[in-house]
Amino acid sequence: MSTRRALWMLIGVLSFMITVMVGTLGTLMMFYGQGVSQQLLVLDESSRLRLVGMDGMERILVDDASNDLLRYPATAPDGRHVAYISRDDSGVALNRLNLVSGKLTELYRSAENPPLYLSWSPDGRNISFLSNLRTGGLGMHIVPADGSHDATLIGTSSNLFYFAWNPVGDTLLLHEGGATLSEGGQMALYYLGHTQPLSILSDSGLFQAPAWSTDGTHLFYVAQPILERPAASTAIKSILTRVAVDGSAPIELARAERAVMFFSRAPNQDLLAYTTLNLAQPNALGIGDFGPLRIVDGNGEQGTITVSRADERVAAFFWSPDGQRLAYLTMSVASLTNKVRYTWHVVDLNNGDIRDLVSFEPSEAFAGMVKFFDAYAMSFSLWSPNGQQLTYSSADGVYVIDMNDGSIRRAADGVLGLWVGRSRDPVLGQS
Repeated sequence: MSTRRALWMLIGVLSFMITVMVGTLGTLMMFYGQGVSQQLLVLDESSRLRLVGMDGMERILVDDASNDLLRYPATAPDGRHVAYISRDDSGVALNRLNLVSGKLTELYRSAENPPLYLSWSPDGRNISFLSNLRTGGLGMHIVPADGSHDATLIGTSSNLFYFAWNPVGDTLLLHEGGATLSEGGQMALYYLGHTQPLSILSDSGLFQAPAWSTDGTHLFYVAQPILERPAASTAIKSILTRVAVDGSAPIELARAERAVMFFSRAPNQDLLAYTTLNLAQPNALGIGDFGPLRIVDGNGEQGTITVSRADERVAAFFWSPDGQRLAYLTMSVASLTNKVRYTWHVVDLNNGDIRDLVSFEPSEAFAGMVKFFDAYAMSFSLWSPNGQQLTYSSADGVYVIDMNDGSIRRAADGVLGLWVGRSRDPVLGQS
């Protein structure tokens, strides 16, 4: 072989290697150079999960994702992984997907007790989830995100189950029951490595997801004074309460009469937003009448402030990543078709200004998520991590609102969109 021919072959090999490296670098830049915060994870009717960039480019990740209601994906804190639920002839499975490498790890599978509602621990090491038990009710599980051992069943309930991880990711706060007047609720703590939860409070009322203080020393829940039996909706008193981790030293923060309360803590401070559902005043859907959006200091040092318009009925709300804004949804029901329409509003807590954005008919998946918005706020975000964009899913696709100018564009076909982003430093050792 001549020296010239060998040289040209070497140049060809080097060119091929450079092309591969550039392609790989481009993929990594898609996540880390341009910012993974600007990628949408989209679930569609064809059971595909797709990653959609702001430039319109997209990549199919998997084609076996369940699009059942309440079996939505959950994004990891490191921005590199997503947990999702798949379904095939042998059952329903919980999987972890590496968004960069494409590596897929099955963490749990069951034909009899299929999983639903996923949430990562803040340190990214564990995933908590519920299951529909074959015998009835719900199971509460935890599984290591690296698949190092099987999922642990930590509790069961004949009623509803909600939970919240503490800030360091080693303890779950559980809210069992309390969703109906016929069964009292329980608050419990589950410490990783223990055999069962430790019950701490037995007076929880009609609410869904609990919360921790930012330093992990206190809990927030809704208490209910003892009811006489049979209980009537007019006797309900929802008291938003702060207590120490052991359940002592309760402080009343806010109160609502004859109403269910939904609340959520700001991402970076002990400021709570909440709305109510008045059980004595049913709306057009017969589910009660929503109240306005209010905020209250989680330390009990300041009173309640109404931040939406006083006559607005707020069905759901979502904190911006910096805790300075709240995006909230008001709801209307068409009198002839009984179809629900939502309208987006965003309030700036620094000055109280409210922006009215867009009205839309939601996808079924989006409407299902809204019913449990306080719980799903712990699984994924409708806000981009930089707080500049907001996504929603309409009956005709997934849309993105630019918070800078209020412009709206259709981003993709799909039934649910959520942002992939790094809210914390990547967890080392996960692949």
